[in-house]
Amino acid sequence: TKQTESTIAISNKHLSSTDKALVIDDFLANGQAALGLIDLIHQANAEVVGVGIVIEKSFLPGRDVLLEKGYRVESLARVKSLADGKVSFITE
Repeated sequence: TKQTESTIAISNKHLSSTDKALVIDDFLANGQAALGLIDLIHQANAEVVGVGIVIEKSFLPGRDVLLEKGYRVESLARVKSLADGKVSFITE
């Protein structure tokens, strides 16, 4: 979303092939941050068991990108629209 690239690393002391990981992120927009974290977990040969999001911008493709790759996605709040300066939520 911010059009920036960051490099992160996790020591194999903290993540190994026997671990199961849950990705937690603050915002989901296009899904690239979550995919980057998922890639890092896979590099350690650990298993991704799902993705937890605080606020999801449901009008952007992030959820679909992750679901198409087979990941379970749970969001605390799903924003349907930001039209006319008003926030609308998905309430299902």
